[in-house]
Amino acid sequence: MASASKKLFWLKLRTLVFGHPLETQSAESHKIGVFGGIPVFGSDVISSQGYAPDAILYVLMIAGTAGYAASMKVTGAIVLLLLSILMLYRRTIQKYAQGGGSYTVANAYLGEKMGLLAGASLSIDYILTVAVSVSSAVENLTGIFRWLEPTPHKVVADCIIIIFMTLVNLRGLKESAKLFAIPVYTYIISIFALVGFGLFKYFVYGTAPMPYSHAIIVANSQNLTLFVFLRAMAAGTTALTGTEAVSNGVSAFKAPAQKRAIHTLFILGFIVAVGLVGLVFLASQYHLIPSDDNTIINQLGLLIFGKTIMYYILMAGIATILVIAANTPFVGLPILLSLMARDGYAPRYFKNLGDRLVYSAGIWTLSIIGLGLIIVFDGDTHSMLPLYAIGVFISFSLTGFGLAKHCLQTRPKGFYKDLIIFLFGGLISFLVFVIFLITKFSEGAWLVAIIIPLLMFFFNVVAKVYKREIQYIKPTKDDIEAFNKEIARIAHRRSHIELSEYRSKIVVPVFDLNRIVLKALQYGYELTPLISAVHIASDKERAEKLQRHWKENNIQIDLAIVDSPYRATVHDLLNYLDTLEKDPNFSTVTLVIPEFVPPKIWQNFLHNQTGQLMKLLLLLHKNILVTSVPFHTPVDQ
Repeated sequence: MASASKKLFWLKLRTLVFGHPLETQSAESHKIGVFGGIPVFGSDVISSQGYAPDAILYVLMIAGTAGYAASMKVTGAIVLLLLSILMLYRRTIQKYAQGGGSYTVANAYLGEKMGLLAGASLSIDYILTVAVSVSSAVENLTGIFRWLEPTPHKVVADCIIIIFMTLVNLRGLKESAKLFAIPVYTYIISIFALVGFGLFKYFVYGTAPMPYSHAIIVANSQNLTLFVFLRAMAAGTTALTGTEAVSNGVSAFKAPAQKRAIHTLFILGFIVAVGLVGLVFLASQYHLIPSDDNTIINQLGLLIFGKTIMYYILMAGIATILVIAANTPFVGLPILLSLMARDGYAPRYFKNLGDRLVYSAGIWTLSIIGLGLIIVFDGDTHSMLPLYAIGVFISFSLTGFGLAKHCLQTRPKGFYKDLIIFLFGGLISFLVFVIFLITKFSEGAWLVAIIIPLLMFFFNVVAKVYKREIQYIKPTKDDIEAFNKEIARIAHRRSHIELSEYRSKIVVPVFDLNRIVLKALQYGYELTPLISAVHIASDKERAEKLQRHWKENNIQIDLAIVDSPYRATVHDLLNYLDTLEKDPNFSTVTLVIPEFVPPKIWQNFLHNQTGQLMKLLLLLHKNILVTSVPFHTPVDQ
């Protein structure tokens, strides 16, 4: 009784934290539209307006007043690049309904290595976005909450926010869209109001440069060189980070998914362009000078709104949007990893949907690594910034070059227009990447240059391990014939024994028909003819495929299909075993687990260890026995 009460308590707690499990069939109804897509996929790119103008002017200040004159040219070049990137990802969305963005394009048109480069680059960028966004948000709040200033307090606050974002995203896309919609749209409206009122004041009343700026500018004045211009442009392109998220997450949108994703992409592009152009224009007219403790938006807010309610809404919106910016990777990275897992480059459990129809393994992985970064870097934004945004421009470049190559190969009508756009986007993005790498190399960008190849190597190793495993466990025609002959021989040997004489039931969980399963079935059948293979069907197509293979290969052991609408494989198998345990015809029920044993210990990381979990959960069942049938692969595998 106590055990049942305890189980009920944990079930209620889990439901309270994560929500009720959702059926696979209800997936479409829990997807999002354009309205929900903007806060879910756009929080990262929208938040960049909070620091992109500062990044541009920081660089241009060394050119004095000429820097202000050049600021709009730099911004214009960034907007042109933004337009090119929007066209890149519009085409990507049109061609790939399942999502995947840069990874899918690079893999399809530039080859496996470039696909892995895109996947590794995006993975690094998503992870850094979480750490940088959260740490930046908390640093902005230290001016209001002084108790956050000590490093340990700041690290704890960062970690709490990441854990909160993790729990919100584990509750599902709709939940995060609802929660973040109000603050994101409030921020968008406040930015538009700032730009709108600022332009109104400029054209009606005119502006006067800030009195303190002239002396500072003159004292630091240097020539505006091409390198300074390009460096300012590279710094400002942080406004574009997060643009690729929509193309990665097409599958998260309601039907017609591609149409909704494209609409979301261009609305976000419009918001970024208007905000960036407006803010940089106003900052250049007022000759504002960015500083760590007085950002461009803060200065403009005070100049245009004064210390009114609108100013405080704007500043609260900035702090909130920087936190919410961390939400985009919690959607984008799990989807990216699920696609890479589908292709065999990432551990398979990344492609499994959790209780709330999200890729839970990807969310937990991002959360753990994000927490690790915060702890290692003591939550210091400036220490992590040199690593940030490099990866995303690699992915932009690969998308542009991949689509350009495809355009040249297929040569559709009027292809030269698309070719120019794709090449422009790819080349400029590559140029930005090179500038980032050169200017930030000594500050820590060298670390990204090491981590990305290591991650590519890891993906490649995972793919090789899986390919070898699949090749080794795939049953040949001879394997099937030998199995069927052995089953027939055993059946003939005990044909004189009545079936009613047997009281022990054996269950073999089956995911697919392979050599591991055949070995376990043969072992179980040698013990008793009361044996069933059981497939927990969370995927209807896979279940039908298994039944077809079972029939085609004439397997003479019953196959039971147990429907699992909530994808709770272990839970549904345990319920099935509980039913058999209560059957008076069986004295004992034995679960025979087909257990794959990798040749190297670290390769266990690539498997979900479901068998070990089932062994643990069945310890308290008196009449259910558990045994494993290990299947070893050669050491050279």
